[in-house]
Amino acid sequence: METESLYKNHYKFIFAFFYLIEGFVQGIPFLVFPVYLATLLGNKYDIAKLLIITSIGYIPWSIKIIVGFCNDKWGSKKYGRRFPWIACFGVYGGIWWIILAIYLPVDESIYLTLGIYAFMIALGMAFSDTALDGLILDTVPKEKLGQVQGYTWTCLLLGMGAGGMLLGLIFLALGIMPILFALTGVLVIIACLLTRLIKEPPLKKVEIKEMGKNIKSLITKKKNWKVYGNSFFGAMANVMILSFFGYLILINIGIIEVNQTILSIREGEPVELLGWISVFYFFSGVGTVIGSIIAGKLVDKGRKRTLTIVYFIYIPFCIISVVPFLISGELILALIYGIIAILIFGAVQGALNITTQTINGDISRKEYPDLKSSFYALLISWWNGGQALGSFFGALIFIYFAFYITDFNILYFLISVFGAITLFISYLSFRAIDPKDYEFSHHLEKD
Repeated sequence: METESLYKNHYKFIFAFFYLIEGFVQGIPFLVFPVYLATLLGNKYDIAKLLIITSIGYIPWSIKIIVGFCNDKWGSKKYGRRFPWIACFGVYGGIWWIILAIYLPVDESIYLTLGIYAFMIALGMAFSDTALDGLILDTVPKEKLGQVQGYTWTCLLLGMGAGGMLLGLIFLALGIMPILFALTGVLVIIACLLTRLIKEPPLKKVEIKEMGKNIKSLITKKKNWKVYGNSFFGAMANVMILSFFGYLILINIGIIEVNQTILSIREGEPVELLGWISVFYFFSGVGTVIGSIIAGKLVDKGRKRTLTIVYFIYIPFCIISVVPFLISGELILALIYGIIAILIFGAVQGALNITTQTINGDISRKEYPDLKSSFYALLISWWNGGQALGSFFGALIFIYFAFYITDFNILYFLISVFGAITLFISYLSFRAIDPKDYEFSHHLEKD
């Protein structure tokens, strides 16, 4: 096969480094922005507004299909089909990080400004990532795709931890956070330019008429909507559940309190709060690495069975995750259980992502060999759209019920039930997909 002759073992390190730095881009807003806002706004911030900023940051990830179409159709004979798109948007995103380092207001306009920065930064990273996904599908053979997805997702989580947890703590403690923002911008540019070292397949001419038929079929082909539903609903719970579960632990161990939608630190300083968040994220990252590696190996042996196991663990755990907090009021027990639960959430979320995206990659290459980057980008867009809408709905549920319910345990339970429902809908969509579109042939023969 063409991908087998193109693929070199060292390519996975270039892919991994790109995702490591992409982890910085995703980890710093997720882990650092809340505590940095607490520093700038007097130890308190509006959870709902921050979640809305998070949802704004996911919008570009939901429209990746735009650049997917473009880099499937147009490229450069000299520089390849994917690299020009990776480099151009990577530089664009990196520049916005540098602008963030230079200017950020410290009044109420900070939410709007951060929303703009989050959108622009994500626009550069998401569109660059789209072209890189196409490059991976162009060069990585089927039997190594799950392994490469496992490496890249693991590095993404490590990057989120290194950028948002380790470096975030250091730069926040030193009071030089803008330098971290600028450094991230520079590293994004470097990671994107390094992909020039990957040899791409020859640039093939794609006829507009044929491409138009394929694009039309993205909407009109009924079985595609099963795949869209699987990705969209499968992602809705991820960011939402992890965000609120972190607050749940901090409230139960007495670190923070919530007055309607306003979070305040009960004791200590913002740096200490970031320390707690970093500890939780560390264990989530450990769980994700473990889940990703295991799923990466299992999915290359059997796609359907692996994803089914993940759903059977994830769905019930969402619903029961709050129960130990209700049974025991001991702070140390709440902390121990919280860390164990964070590990489990990290593992199942990592496994779900790896398995789903590997299956999506198989379907993309089978159904749309000349439009695989576009179709895969569209599936990722549905995934990211699910995360964005999940965060938005989580904020709405929290805003509405916080005025009537003062017990955060109950608020979290309502949100986790919503997450479990979306995961069950995703599972039903997955079951409706024909295994012939993604499974290994020897498994189909057994069935």
